[in-house]
Amino acid sequence: MRGIAFRLSLAQGASGLFGGAYTPFFGAWLAWKGLDAVSIGVLLSGAMLLRVVVAPITGMIADARNDRRSMMLFLCAVMIAGYGALIFVSAPKWIFLAAICANIASGAVTPLLESASVRLADRYKFDYGHVRLWASSLFVAGNILSGFAKRIIGLVMLAPWLTISVMLNFAAVMMLPKPRADRPKGDFPSRLRATLAETHELLRSRVFLIFLAAASLDQGSHAFYYAYGGLHWTRLGYSGPLIGIIWPLGVFAEIALMSFSLRVFRAIGATRLLVLGGMGCVLRWTILAFDPPLALVIVAQILHGATFALAHLGAMYFILKAVPPRLTATAQSLYSVCSAGLVMGLATFASGPLYASFGGLTYLLMSAMGLGATIFALWLDKSWHGARITQHSDTEEDLDTV
Repeated sequence: MRGIAFRLSLAQGASGLFGGAYTPFFGAWLAWKGLDAVSIGVLLSGAMLLRVVVAPITGMIADARNDRRSMMLFLCAVMIAGYGALIFVSAPKWIFLAAICANIASGAVTPLLESASVRLADRYKFDYGHVRLWASSLFVAGNILSGFAKRIIGLVMLAPWLTISVMLNFAAVMMLPKPRADRPKGDFPSRLRATLAETHELLRSRVFLIFLAAASLDQGSHAFYYAYGGLHWTRLGYSGPLIGIIWPLGVFAEIALMSFSLRVFRAIGATRLLVLGGMGCVLRWTILAFDPPLALVIVAQILHGATFALAHLGAMYFILKAVPPRLTATAQSLYSVCSAGLVMGLATFASGPLYASFGGLTYLLMSAMGLGATIFALWLDKSWHGARITQHSDTEEDLDTV
C-alpha cells in the first residue's frame, strides 16, 4: 500500500513541479521567443479549446481499454516530445505545433492521474489527500525555485524545466500497477462502443449534470482571482513581496486540509463538501470585492481551503462513489473540461471588460457563481443518495485496474 501511495505521490509531485513553473512563466517564455500578444493568446486559447474535445476522448479510450496507465504514459510521451522540442526550435510555426500538442496532452493527463489516484486510494485504503497534497506542495516549491532559476539564468530555463518535470511524471506512472496479463482483453471497437453508450447514459443522468454544474461553477468562480488577483493587489499598492507572501496562503490551507481529507469526507460526505465549497466562494469573493484591510484579505486567502480544496474533494469522492469504475476516467475528464475549461474560460473572458469598468467589484460575479454552485450542490444533496448513477453493474475487471 505504501509503495502505491509513494508512486502516486511522485507523479502528483512531478505534476505540481511542472505547473509551478508553467503557470507563472510560460506566457512570458513565449514572448521571449518572439511571439506577440495576439499569437500568444491564439496559442494558449487554442490549446484550451482543443482540450475540451481531446480530454474526454482520451478518457473514453482509457476506459474502453480499462487501462488508464497506458494512456497516461502516451500523453506524457507527447508532452516530453513537445516541451523537449521547445528547447531547440525557434520558428513560430514549430513553437506553435510543439506547444499546442504538449498543452493539449497536459490537460488530458491530469484527470487521468486524478482518476488513478482516487481509484487506488480507495482500493488500497489510504487517504487520497495524502497523495494529492504533493501536487500542491511541489507547485509552491516550483513557483519559488523556478523564480530563482529565471533570475539566475533567465527564461531559457523553462523548456528544460518542463521537460524534466514531465520525464519524472512519466517515470512515476511507469511504476504504477500494470493491468493483469491474464485479464480478458475483449474486442476494443465493441468496448469503445459500449463506453460511448454508457457515457451517453451518464450525460443523460440528471444527478451527474447537477454535479457538473455545482463543481464547475465552484472551480470556475476562481477565474477572476487567477487572472487578475495579483494585478488588482498591485493596483491597490501591495508590494511584490507582500503579494508573494499572501498568495501561497491559500495553497497552504489547501495542503492542510488535504492532510486529513479522508476523515473530512467520512464526516461530511461528498455532496456537503460541495455545499461548503460553494458557501466558501460566496464569502471569500464577497470579502475581496470591497478591497478590505489586509487582515480580511488573509482570511479570504485561507478560505481557499474551502473554495478549492473542499469542493475538489467533494468532486473526487462523488465520482468515486457515483460513477462506475469503468467510466471514472471519462467522468474525471468531463469534470475537468467543464470546470477548468468551459466555465472558467467563459468567466475569464467576462472578467476582462468587467474589471476595466468595475475594478475589484468584479469579484461579485464570482460570488454569484459561488451562490449558483451552492444551490446546485444542495440540489445534488437532495437528489443523490449514494448509489451508482448508471444501470450497469461493476465487474471484477473494472475494479482491478488503474
